[in-house]
Amino acid sequence: MWPGAGLRGLPWLGRTLGALPGLGHGAALVRTVVWSALGLVVFGALFASADALVAEWFGAVVPDLSAENVVLRGFVTVAVGGTVLAAAYLALNPPRIERESTGVGARPVARRYEWLAPVLVVVGMFAVFLVAQATVVFGGHAYLRRTTGLTYAEYVHQGFAQLTVATALTLLVIAVAARKAPRATPSDRLWLRVALGALCVETLVVVASALYRMDVYQEAYGFTRLRLLVDVFEGWLGLLVLAVMAAGVVLKAGWLPRFALVSGAVALLGLALVNPDAWIARHNLDRYDETGRVDWGYLDGLSDDAVPVLSELPATERACALSGWTRSDDDWLEWNLGRSRAAAALGDVAKVPLAIGTCPTGD
Repeated sequence: MWPGAGLRGLPWLGRTLGALPGLGHGAALVRTVVWSALGLVVFGALFASADALVAEWFGAVVPDLSAENVVLRGFVTVAVGGTVLAAAYLALNPPRIERESTGVGARPVARRYEWLAPVLVVVGMFAVFLVAQATVVFGGHAYLRRTTGLTYAEYVHQGFAQLTVATALTLLVIAVAARKAPRATPSDRLWLRVALGALCVETLVVVASALYRMDVYQEAYGFTRLRLLVDVFEGWLGLLVLAVMAAGVVLKAGWLPRFALVSGAVALLGLALVNPDAWIARHNLDRYDETGRVDWGYLDGLSDDAVPVLSELPATERACALSGWTRSDDDWLEWNLGRSRAAAALGDVAKVPLAIGTCPTGD
């Protein structure tokens, strides 16, 4: 329905623009814009070629109009504009779907064990994992090394991805079980709350274990974009589990999809506000102060957002962290807040020549 909504939205967009003050006369407006642009381009080009100072002024305000840039920006404008138009049209004109009339709905299973047995199997597997975690906690690092041959950092890193997948799959198991479990009697509802509630509690412990594992691994090997992203994703999954538990109390979950969408969007916006590359640089430098270990190559590969943090380093270390950084020459159309802050942070600081082997530590 998404491409169709974009096409259906074109006349809707036209009517919207036509209703705006001053935009009702489309043909006259187009003619005015075309003739004005033609006069600007022709006379601007003549005066710019006739006077070096005018050319300098125009060069500061006119963006790069090379063929590849015009084509690229035109494509992005159409692609982004079409996506926004389709989203706006679907939001204001949602499709009408009558589930009851079409017979599409939840069909509970006839016997309780049909949904309860698979859920209890998953609950049992979670219990095995939690027992293993408790054994590691009480047995200590020596026990872990003796039984698995892994260091603690290697052990916590080994299963993080699996725990994240397990958390996501648990939400799927809960959704299917809640859809198929009968709720006709108080006994049915009690079994549903107890079984899925136990699974949710175990899942929250797994989420805490996964986040703790990543924290230990970051302290051992440093902070990266991927590790920060999976931290946020795992935390968002934990929030969804809490929401599922709240829905299970009243056995009403119609609000859950919207909550998942809104909370996910808030998590992404919050991640952007944190300024990830600056956050990563700051925490890696804090770790460097404590342990003397840092990956200068990784810091050098961070974006301009990290430059204000890295610029506070002493001269030699700053050269290690910013050896590949170059000041960008953006026009007004390409202006970027991160690059502007980076240039302001470094100012006129001279770039220190970096000889091989001069960085304080290796990776």
